[in-house]
Amino acid sequence: MNRVKSLWSRLRRITKINLILGTIFALLFGYIAMATYFGTASQVRFTSNDFPSAKKAATAFLKVSPFQRHIGYYNRGTAEAAVGDFDAAQTDLEAALDIAPTSAECAVRINLSYVYEKQADQIASQDPDQSQELYDRSLKTLEDAPEECQPKKSEEKQKSNQAKKRVEDKKQGEKAKEEGTDDSESDDEDSQDQDSEDEKSSGDEGEESGEEEKSDDSSGKSEQEKKRDELEKRREESERHQRQQGPGGDGGRSTPEKPW
Repeated sequence: MNRVKSLWSRLRRITKINLILGTIFALLFGYIAMATYFGTASQVRFTSNDFPSAKKAATAFLKVSPFQRHIGYYNRGTAEAAVGDFDAAQTDLEAALDIAPTSAECAVRINLSYVYEKQADQIASQDPDQSQELYDRSLKTLEDAPEECQPKKSEEKQKSNQAKKRVEDKKQGEKAKEEGTDDSESDDEDSQDQDSEDEKSSGDEGEESGEEEKSDDSSGKSEQEKKRDELEKRREESERHQRQQGPGGDGGRSTPEKPW
């Protein structure tokens, strides 16, 4: 009788232990499944252009997952960049870069460089100096990428090189435009001063001569005008290139790279 009771007691203990272990494994499995779901959902919704939902899914992933958090920051920053919220995207992508493993670093750098580039585009006409700093930061972000995540002839290497070339062209174009504008203003002032002196030193005949000279100038283009036309042409080419960077385009990006 005592032996039966002892055996029964042992079976109850084993059953309790199995129930506890089963509950723990079930909770762990559910936790992993939930984290995986939110991580995958942010990618799927981004691909379907549902960027707000992609951001929500990435935020949920960050709340439930203590592991691979760079994926959550990357996905959320990518969704924010896709809708033009570049300041928030910068914060998240910089956070992703701080904790991303070397193998994933290039993907983060490419999108963070894109954010700096777009921030520079936005303020190019209002604050040229700050715009140039952001272009420099965009280039440095790409140049500092480790070779481990962008081996030669890899897709990441190709994307990085395309981004570098695009940013370099924009940087040089904005710099040349600024210099051309400054030179043009200086030439206009000199021309106005010279016209004023000519008017004072001549009568009606001088005025007629001035009108003839003005007419002659309008028939041709000065060096500054040619320079401005060239810059405008480069800008139009850059905009056309940007339009080709979308999903149906043949190069570059109109939105950041897709999440993991």
